[in-house]
Amino acid sequence: MIKKITLLLAFTCLIFNSCTTDIEINTPGLQATIDGKLFRPDIKRALIHDDGTLVILGNTGSQSISFTTSSTEAGTYRIEQQAINAASFENHEAKFISEEGTSNGQIVITEIHDNTVSGNFFFKDLKGSNGKSMSFQNGWFYRLPLENFVPEPEEEEEEEEIVITSEEDEEQPDINPCLLNASLTAMINGNEMITDDHDAIPFGVNNPSILIKASNEEEEITIVFPISVEVGQHSLTGSGDYSATYSLYNDKASAVSGRLTITSHDTETQCISGTFEFVTTTGVAVTEGQFEYGY
Repeated sequence: MIKKITLLLAFTCLIFNSCTTDIEINTPGLQATIDGKLFRPDIKRALIHDDGTLVILGNTGSQSISFTTSSTEAGTYRIEQQAINAASFENHEAKFISEEGTSNGQIVITEIHDNTVSGNFFFKDLKGSNGKSMSFQNGWFYRLPLENFVPEPEEEEEEEEIVITSEEDEEQPDINPCLLNASLTAMINGNEMITDDHDAIPFGVNNPSILIKASNEEEEITIVFPISVEVGQHSLTGSGDYSATYSLYNDKASAVSGRLTITSHDTETQCISGTFEFVTTTGVAVTEGQFEYGY
């Protein structure tokens, strides 16, 4: 019996490439190790295009990954065998792409279940615009909801109308004050966290959500909730419609429990405010959180 349990644990480890505490399976989930560092995007999507190709995207705000398979059927897709099977990664330094004859790797779709897709991947020697290369190990994606790709509508060209105005006649466009005055503060294990970089990212097609992000030189907090969220209390977890994370020196931990309270939400002016608190998988207590954002 002990031998069977040992073999089962070994097999489980093999499936997910690692048995370290860095691996955290969420629903949905996407992560990889990039040159030895863990990459776990806040936003992850699986888009089916009209030609049958599948594109999986992940975005943290400062880093993004994208890889494509020629179909959505279960199987192995090697990036060096077909040009459609490709991968790219972008950060503040450069953009890295798979290059024919140099890069190699594969994307394995292991399961299509209940309109979701799961699998694993690795890429070697993606070539960067800065002349360097980058590799990905232990990559996996788990039950990402499949969406139909919807292209952005093209703006109709209008005939150019020449209007002569004076500087006094020109009016500056109105700017939503909620965008200019975004703020987020919290206590981290009893110590005050003051943020100076703020962002609000709407995403999704059928059931869109908002990811609000706030950071300073060392720390970062992200909170995700539906764009249609109403005033009231909502439970926070590490994944799903209402989720949150806390990062220290890019070491990100998801919430295991917590609470988000929306105190005001004006959908016309797109201004939202609220309070929050949560505890992470690493035991960090985030308390007395407050935010005001525009999106």
